[in-house]
Amino acid sequence: MTYESDTYGERAADRYDDLYGDFTPPPEQILLLAALAGDTPAVEIGSGTGRVTLPLAERVPVVAVDASAEMTDQLTKKTGSLPITPVTADAAHYAHATPVELVFACFNTFFLLAKEDTQRAFLTRAARMLTPAGVLLIETFVPRPGEQLPDGPHPGVFPERQTVSLKRLAPGTSVLFTAENHRDEGEFHYNEVVLSDGALPRVLPGQMRYWQPEEIDVLAADAGLALRERWADWNRAPYEPGTSPKHITLYRRTGHS
Repeated sequence: MTYESDTYGERAADRYDDLYGDFTPPPEQILLLAALAGDTPAVEIGSGTGRVTLPLAERVPVVAVDASAEMTDQLTKKTGSLPITPVTADAAHYAHATPVELVFACFNTFFLLAKEDTQRAFLTRAARMLTPAGVLLIETFVPRPGEQLPDGPHPGVFPERQTVSLKRLAPGTSVLFTAENHRDEGEFHYNEVVLSDGALPRVLPGQMRYWQPEEIDVLAADAGLALRERWADWNRAPYEPGTSPKHITLYRRTGHS
């Protein structure tokens, strides 16, 4: 099959909350994002069904951008009176009408944009959306072959080459994680295979274009962004090269502190 930016969402939207409803954001994540958003709406890229969007919108308005119409539909059903603007759009082309203090892409969304051209276009768009004091925040894992991915309560494995692992075991349902690392291309292809009692197997495909943190810094610089801060977690623990399994990085527009 051909993998596009909306492929995972189109396949997974109707089951996503059933499978990952226990993957909730830590309170410190929501507090930090709300503080960074200031007095403007927070623009979230890869909002999905609202894992971060919904609790964040209890504090600040959120523009929730996702490439998948099905994911956006699932989120729209939950918004109620919260100040959420769901948008179906590709990250490479979306632009907010007015400058904002915060654009963010959590939980590996930047890698899930899957192609270098798309990632570069997103960074350029994000830089143009920011106020002079605004920041782009990216959260993603540090690619280390053979290590478990830091992705919530049901992690997969980032393989040396190929791997099959049990990602989740629940009454009546198992989720297998099959993955292949194309190291020369910097691409990570995977499937979540959902096996449920009384149902046909379901394959949820994913694809990432991954980078080391320092390589993302170079891409960001090309887009007019400069590194402001980098942490190991939402508590702002110092990022340790070589040991931290993920990073949370803030970029500012070049020429602004």
